[in-house]
Amino acid sequence: MLTQSNLVKPNYLKNMLQKKYKRKRIVLGDIHGCYLTFKTLLETRIGIKKNDYVYLLGDYINKGPESAKTLDYILDLINRGYNIFPIRGNHENEVLTTEEKTPEILPWLLRDSPGLLQGTRLKDKYRKLFKSLPFYLELDDFFLVHAGFNFKISKPFSDKTSMLWLRRFENNYTFTKGKTIIHGHQAQNIEDVVEAVNTRKNVIGLDNGVCYIKKHKIYDFHKMGNLCALNLDTYELFIQINSEKSKKK
Repeated sequence: MLTQSNLVKPNYLKNMLQKKYKRKRIVLGDIHGCYLTFKTLLETRIGIKKNDYVYLLGDYINKGPESAKTLDYILDLINRGYNIFPIRGNHENEVLTTEEKTPEILPWLLRDSPGLLQGTRLKDKYRKLFKSLPFYLELDDFFLVHAGFNFKISKPFSDKTSMLWLRRFENNYTFTKGKTIIHGHQAQNIEDVVEAVNTRKNVIGLDNGVCYIKKHKIYDFHKMGNLCALNLDTYELFIQINSEKSKKK
């Protein structure tokens, strides 16, 4: 039986690798306003320190109960000197686009995310954060993106729409230079996340639908409801079950 304790294969080199890599590099999947889950994962499960690098794959708002607290926590960590590198998700981009083109519907768009607006406008600190978010990050050995890359065109790194919305794509080493792609956006069963990590696939999705904790018309919530994070050096996978107060209501 698949349980929280046996989701990840034992890593016998864990202690040795942790000594080798004194600075952890951690990447997290979609948070979607699940502030308590996010905070518990970073502080209790992973125990991040100021010399660690933490990469966030976008979609920090909507769906969950605490979008504003999630953003404030990210900003607070950055202000306190933590190495936090958030990238842009389709939800953040949609807020910016809506405010620019159809501002009258912004309150409706953020109806499930109280605290983000000052009147009918996005608060300045959140607008500044959203506008600063890159569409992807390239590391020495990984590409990090919210959704994916469109390798069917000659310039895939110019297609920002695909970086925010694409689903089901394959890696193309001609463009990625042999690097693994880590992405969010597409919610996947926890078994699929674990398999991709354990087999070190060249495309790894970390979105396990942290907000899907009740019956859903598309997803099997029994296989969802976790926030996932991956240590990029040891391939240790951290799985934090949704711990929001709303779950207990």
